[in-house]
Amino acid sequence: DNVAASKDKDGIDLRGQVQRVAAAVMQAVLVRCGQVLQLRQNRNSLMSPEDLGKMISITNTALSEKIAPCFDCWSSRTTDGQKSADVTGVPGAANLSAIVLQQAKLAVEEIHQANVAQANLLLEREKWERTDVPAHFESRVLSKFLPEGHEVDDGSTSGEEQQQQGKDSTARGRRYLVLPEDRGSFLVVPAGLGILELIAVYLDVARALPQLATDAAVRLTSMLRLANGQIEKLLLEGQAVSSGSRKTVTATNLALTYQTIDMLSSVLPLVANTLESIAGSKGGPGIRIVLEDLLYRLKAEMSEHKGNLMRKLGDILVERFDHHCAKWLSAEKASRAGKRTGPNENVLKIVNDVSSMHRVLMKSLSPKCVE
Repeated sequence: DNVAASKDKDGIDLRGQVQRVAAAVMQAVLVRCGQVLQLRQNRNSLMSPEDLGKMISITNTALSEKIAPCFDCWSSRTTDGQKSADVTGVPGAANLSAIVLQQAKLAVEEIHQANVAQANLLLEREKWERTDVPAHFESRVLSKFLPEGHEVDDGSTSGEEQQQQGKDSTARGRRYLVLPEDRGSFLVVPAGLGILELIAVYLDVARALPQLATDAAVRLTSMLRLANGQIEKLLLEGQAVSSGSRKTVTATNLALTYQTIDMLSSVLPLVANTLESIAGSKGGPGIRIVLEDLLYRLKAEMSEHKGNLMRKLGDILVERFDHHCAKWLSAEKASRAGKRTGPNENVLKIVNDVSSMHRVLMKSLSPKCVE
């Protein structure tokens, strides 16, 4: 400062020259930092959530501990006139931190778009046939649905479930997926397991980037809402048949669809509790609004979907009953003429259809749902 405050023998202001050089250096450093961040942007979405979170944390630390002190020191030594002349337009560390945050949001959005595409692909290819639960699915996926410090039993089964699965369940694979915290046990299809894995990805993103937990929650809710709507179109509106993925939609398909929607609806409270724990007090009103949408609106939409599936299953039975009754009544004239011998075959068909539907539903639904 002593040197910079003096003037040389020709009357040139050395302080002003030093400050202009320093401004140029700071401008070059910060612009270069911005260029590096821009070059890195396209790779952000290719990283795992954990690696992305670590990289952003390291970047923010470097900006706050290295770049920010230099810029603050320079700004404090600059006169008001020189600030307006030399510093205007020079991005500070806060600006670069904002760029980092914006790039993180873009990466979260790209992860979301990839998840939506994956969910669509899973549902389009789904045959709605039961599959076994993969080994270690609980520890690999469901453990992420709980806040830190909570554990899940990896593949353990209750006495009731063991009785349902039978003694040879180990050889055949586990039939039921048991959700944590007594949220129920469900038969599963591949698409249902895949969507649970996608939910775990959003929770990984929220944990790696807690400052973006609300963004992750918004996109998670959006993905589940889209999946719920697509399943309804495929099974209840007949798109699975019209697209050629299935020749027909059977009662078993509808029952397993009900199990899938019921399972997804049952994990929503677990997911909401975990997201709230991750966001903490910094989540503010934003996270509460999103979780209200997740817990109430989306859950209500899924409940309506389940009701539609139950009505569709009932309609199938009613249609078969009406079909056989029509034949039964049309044969009444012949029976009055004394030409019928033995039980009416249409009555037997009604009994067989009801019994067959009952067996199908008992295999794919809980006794309470069948009632």
